[in-house]
Amino acid sequence: MDLAIHVSERPRIGKIAFTGNRKKQTGDLEKKLFLHPGDIYSPTTVQTQVDSLLKLYRDDGYARAGITAAADTVPGGLDLKFTIAEGEKVKIARIELAGARAFPAGKLRKRLKSKAHGFLGGGEIKDENFAEDQEKLEAFYRSNGYRDMRVTGHELKPGADPRRLTLVISVEEGRRYRAGAVAWEGNIVIPAADLEKLWRPRPDERYDLSRIEKVQGLAYAAYAELGYLYLTVEPREAVRDSDRVDITFHVAEGQPSSVRHVNVLGNKATREKVIRREIDLHEGDRFRRSALVRTQGDLSRLGLFEEVMPDFSPAESTDVDINIKVKEKQVGTASAGAGYTGDTGFTGFLELGHNNVLGNGQSLSLRLERGPRRQDYFVSFTEPWFHDSPTLLGFSAFNTSLQRDLYKEQRRGGSAKIGRPLPWPDYSRGAIGYRLEDVTISQFGTTLNAQDSIALSGIQTGRPLRTSSVDLDFNRNSTDNAFYPTRGTRLGWSSELAGGPFLGSVSFIKNRVEGRLYLPSFLRRVTTMVKARVGWLGIWLDQSAALPPYERFRLGGGSTVDPLRGYDDYQVVPEKFIRDVVIRRDTTFYTSGSDSGKVQSIRPTIERVRYPGGRYFTTYTVEQQFPIVAPLHGVVFFDAGNTWDQWAEIQPFRLKAGAGIGFRMEIPLLGNIGFDYGYGFNRDDGPRAKGHFLLGNINF
Repeated sequence: MDLAIHVSERPRIGKIAFTGNRKKQTGDLEKKLFLHPGDIYSPTTVQTQVDSLLKLYRDDGYARAGITAAADTVPGGLDLKFTIAEGEKVKIARIELAGARAFPAGKLRKRLKSKAHGFLGGGEIKDENFAEDQEKLEAFYRSNGYRDMRVTGHELKPGADPRRLTLVISVEEGRRYRAGAVAWEGNIVIPAADLEKLWRPRPDERYDLSRIEKVQGLAYAAYAELGYLYLTVEPREAVRDSDRVDITFHVAEGQPSSVRHVNVLGNKATREKVIRREIDLHEGDRFRRSALVRTQGDLSRLGLFEEVMPDFSPAESTDVDINIKVKEKQVGTASAGAGYTGDTGFTGFLELGHNNVLGNGQSLSLRLERGPRRQDYFVSFTEPWFHDSPTLLGFSAFNTSLQRDLYKEQRRGGSAKIGRPLPWPDYSRGAIGYRLEDVTISQFGTTLNAQDSIALSGIQTGRPLRTSSVDLDFNRNSTDNAFYPTRGTRLGWSSELAGGPFLGSVSFIKNRVEGRLYLPSFLRRVTTMVKARVGWLGIWLDQSAALPPYERFRLGGGSTVDPLRGYDDYQVVPEKFIRDVVIRRDTTFYTSGSDSGKVQSIRPTIERVRYPGGRYFTTYTVEQQFPIVAPLHGVVFFDAGNTWDQWAEIQPFRLKAGAGIGFRMEIPLLGNIGFDYGYGFNRDDGPRAKGHFLLGNINF
């Protein structure tokens, strides 16, 4: 018996046409086609194409649009035509929740992705929003005791205006339950007493599904810390006394996991050893969740990567492979240009920097700046892992000349430091350094009269004063990002001891202590930063020595050593050091008329001088930081601080306050740039606003 199989091939599509579309151009619709002339015709595929075109219309507000597809047979195939009935563009004008009685309707509406059309927009009709609304409503109810609540459907009803619809979401609330007993079973590795600490229900505590899911996640994390990855923690519920729900977490532990391989992925410019030396898990180790989290934080704090994505994948048996995937960012900076500030006037500058020299994680910085009131030459190099050990070595040399309000200051010298991680506390590092510099103070112009020369008292002008000092530094950093932390703390203490056994022309001890706390704000995607900083300057060993006035604390500005936004650079000093003085300067001007010509004369001017500064200071900052659009971040800040000359003069609640907004960006080849605009409330020259430009490696 012969079997004959007769086949008839499906025709191919010849042309695709649209009709009825008025709101959307044919070209825009053609871009959404995945069917093309020459493809084999399939009714199922055509219906899928219709659904995708409908979604395009409905996402744009045409919720009542309809599309039909018709195939006309032609020689050699068929032509496909989409007939579109667009309808009116509609918006959601109202949202009603049918059957909702347990909570105010306004409270429920705030949790919906769908929003009624209003002054700020909204009203879009999207199917995915309806699905998300169902999930959010059910999660909210079930986290507030309504275990059996469900959304039974949604419907769009026309209102008085056919273009304004009412979204009706129907719910069945059910009864409210209370949490009963919580028990654990099947656990051997972790004692039940330890797991029970995760949740001890209070009397009459409401049933809370989110709490159950959180406890489930904490249990997984506790087991992952011990290497148990292949386990299940299943909550089983039983209703008792009609309104109490007993929860039993059933644990199936499985076998622990060890690390087979550690793979580094995504690095191109950075050498693999730079990444591996920060990894806290190694081949053969028992897997620990905290070690993987620590590795992510340590790599992020290097400031070399946009993203650090640690993960693990199954290996043989129950072992796992650790995969550290990084996305590098361009860390080299090169900039040149000119700028103007009230402190330095016009300057031209050239700045080169790199935080990953030759992929070794080393830092190199070079800055050349020159202007009529400022000259700055600076070079530094830092090796964070000397001889492949966690020993930091750093060197710098500088020659800076700055013309201030009353005098010209020149600093020449260099420094070196060595640092190591400390065994305690965690995330901390200590360093010791040595600085040698010559500071020369010289008066300029025709300067001051005898009475006003008190402003420079204690300064030996025209001759260099040598500072030979040892610097002690302690830093602890547990934040999750080098530039834009969202959680963690920073604590720093530095102490400079000059003179005494280290010789030199001056003797002092100078301390600064700073603490920062980063935590989530009450607003989504906003981080709150709270910062406090104090400093004090004193005489060390030789009580007869005079403190060099130029080492005192002067607050103000946005990028100075001790910033206070809303105020000019170095504007905030003890009140007794603020005075108006007569300064006589050489002035050149031109006359006109028959006696025209160049005339040079000495003209007295009155200038407000803020010098020398305080021996004590404190500043406080509360800042809200949030992403706007990559790479732009915004900040809203409040600063307060002040300086005092004597301990008895300190008034910790009498502070200079400022508030404002700012912006931050990381730009390739430029590095970190920002601008803060602050309003100084307690300026001695009257309340007003001040802008601060931030450029370079600035610790925001």
